[in-house]
Amino acid sequence: MTDKQISKHEEHALARAQGELVALDRRAEEAAEEVIPPNTRRAYELELACFASWCARHGLEPLPAPPKAIRAYLQELADKGRDPADLKRGKPKGPFGYSALIRTLSAICRSHRAAGHVSPWHEPLITEHRDTLARLKGTAPKRQKHDLGITGEGLLFRVCDLISDDVRGIRDRAMLLVGWQGGGRRRSEIAGAHVEHFQYVAEPGGAFIWTIPRSKADQTGKTLRVALTPATDTRYCPVAALRRWFAVSKIDRGPVFRGVDMHSGEIAERGLAPEGVSRRVQHYVALLGLDPANFGGHSLRSGFVTSAYKLGRKVPDIMQSTGHNGTKELLGYVRRAGLIEESAGRGLLDEALANRKKASES
Repeated sequence: MTDKQISKHEEHALARAQGELVALDRRAEEAAEEVIPPNTRRAYELELACFASWCARHGLEPLPAPPKAIRAYLQELADKGRDPADLKRGKPKGPFGYSALIRTLSAICRSHRAAGHVSPWHEPLITEHRDTLARLKGTAPKRQKHDLGITGEGLLFRVCDLISDDVRGIRDRAMLLVGWQGGGRRRSEIAGAHVEHFQYVAEPGGAFIWTIPRSKADQTGKTLRVALTPATDTRYCPVAALRRWFAVSKIDRGPVFRGVDMHSGEIAERGLAPEGVSRRVQHYVALLGLDPANFGGHSLRSGFVTSAYKLGRKVPDIMQSTGHNGTKELLGYVRRAGLIEESAGRGLLDEALANRKKASES
């Protein structure tokens, strides 16, 4: 082989290698997109659409966006929230909190990287403004939804007592009881439940094993398996409720919890959106005379954790059911639920006064 032929061969090999690298890089980008949770993807898309609209109204380019423009946009969101002109539908919800501002910035930075631009996240102006927003807004979590528990007021029981026996009611009873007893599942996990994820075990007494393939705390798809066990009273039994829903709906594959026409009772092909779970919770608590704004899909999760703790279940066992990776968030539910009952200061003054009285009398 001549030197010229060798050179040509090397050029072809290099071209093939470079082509393979480009293909692999493209596939890596596609994989990064695929693993983004649907809710996060929708949130990013909304943030980017609003930012692009804001830039257009101010005569600015959204990609790449000048750091001063990003800072100004974040400050406007912190002060006033979204401008109605930037929303295609719905109404602005007021000034953003710190976590919402960081989500917006993350969406903007991610769009820059995807378009081949340098992410503005580490721009000195943006870094300084992140610190400013943290001081202005604080980093405390937003107010948590109220519990839908079985102790105290027993709101879960009271909600179940309100549920009708029509098709929609049969679905709701199964959805709420399965979501609650299945470890206080998140609304996205309930909405994402498929028939294929449930395995019925006939003995002892009948139960379901629910395999949750992916969740907020399990982005790598390790899966979580939880047991749905029977209750003596069928009104509050997740196993009986789910079996009845399967029998009535005739659903044998795909999403378990689907839309139901309120007039005809016809069952949709598509599964409920996560927001649909929250709306059903809010519907029933409103019938109880409670403010629906204080409740949502997360009320099932917090209600399960606090009820299990108050009824003596051990923290590691609760974590195994909920899928929590650490105790911090789980114990946060417990502390909020027992803020008065388990306060270290509860009765301290009375106890100290009683001791003083005993000392003075002796």
